[in-house]
Amino acid sequence: METPNKFQDKEFDVIIVGAGPAGIGVGILLQRLGINHIILEKHSVGASFRKWPKETRFISPSFTGNFFKMPDLNAISPNTSPAFSLLTEHPSGTEYAEYLLGVAEYYELPIQENIEVKDVQKKKKVFTLNTSKGAYRSRVVIWAAGEYQYPKTASFKGDHLCTHYSEIASFSDMKGKEQIVIGAYESGFDSAVNLLEIGKKVTLLDGADYLELVNSDSSYSLSPCTRDRIKDVIEDISYHKETRVKEVKFNKGKYFVKTTKNKTFTSNNKPINCTGFDSSLSLVEELFDFQKGYPLLNDFDESTKTKNLFLVGPQVKHSDALFCFIYKYRQRFAIVAERIAKRKKISREKVKETLQEYKENNFYLKDLSCCDNECAC
Repeated sequence: METPNKFQDKEFDVIIVGAGPAGIGVGILLQRLGINHIILEKHSVGASFRKWPKETRFISPSFTGNFFKMPDLNAISPNTSPAFSLLTEHPSGTEYAEYLLGVAEYYELPIQENIEVKDVQKKKKVFTLNTSKGAYRSRVVIWAAGEYQYPKTASFKGDHLCTHYSEIASFSDMKGKEQIVIGAYESGFDSAVNLLEIGKKVTLLDGADYLELVNSDSSYSLSPCTRDRIKDVIEDISYHKETRVKEVKFNKGKYFVKTTKNKTFTSNNKPINCTGFDSSLSLVEELFDFQKGYPLLNDFDESTKTKNLFLVGPQVKHSDALFCFIYKYRQRFAIVAERIAKRKKISREKVKETLQEYKENNFYLKDLSCCDNECAC
């Protein structure tokens, strides 16, 4: 990655916060459009993926179909493929981080690592990002900080007594024979299966009924990959649906998990909290308006409250369509880049030439009207 000395002035046309798939994906387009930008990363490229449990794999399959204009579901640019680069269908987090690093190096993206953004302020059309390495300024900010590094810790009382899914380096590190898993969406079922595979006895508490919930939008129901993994082992799991946890207590060496239906589960080992993640937008929430927990965006994924503040990544939502998977939110990279290029008065010819490949390869979803019905976009 680039060294800080190259960016001593710390003033750019665009600052991207986050060097995950969203930040790198939109950064590629800005680079190709010749827009002066910098990507600030709190840790290192793909750091969130490197923090996945060692056993965890992508639920969306990677397959190389670029030649036939069917790009890899996990690719962040039309002419790359994690399946081709990594030679695997369901990459691990560490493998995918290597793919991101390779793409960033290939496009020579201007990334500064180990820069923590403390807060973002705007005054007279200029954003000031106060960071661990001083202030950075720009007229445009793209927020791409994701959510994995912000575990949800307020789902129930006593959550601090649990091990959050994001804190697990490997399931083989979990002590004890019996494990209680709280939350049964993707991370909950992933935990249950991986624990079973190493001989643990698992109790899985599902606050809903995810095995029966089926939706045409994969953002709202279990992936086929997870269903395939769970169907042959569900009989070996003590599975409790519609069992929402109210509180966790610790007393005399035991953990007590109490539910809203006044049922109690006990274990000698820390329960695993798989209730999800909070949004990194908590750092800039005053610059967005929110509705039902999601930021309000215009048709270009720009804050309706703060001009020139754009959002890319899993928190993007339009109507009922949640762009929480890579193959979804990558379709908005070009929309954001195109809008910025227009305001920067980049020539129409250059913009058209740059975006053509994205349009031809299903990396450009501009018309959101299809997101208002029940079919998958």
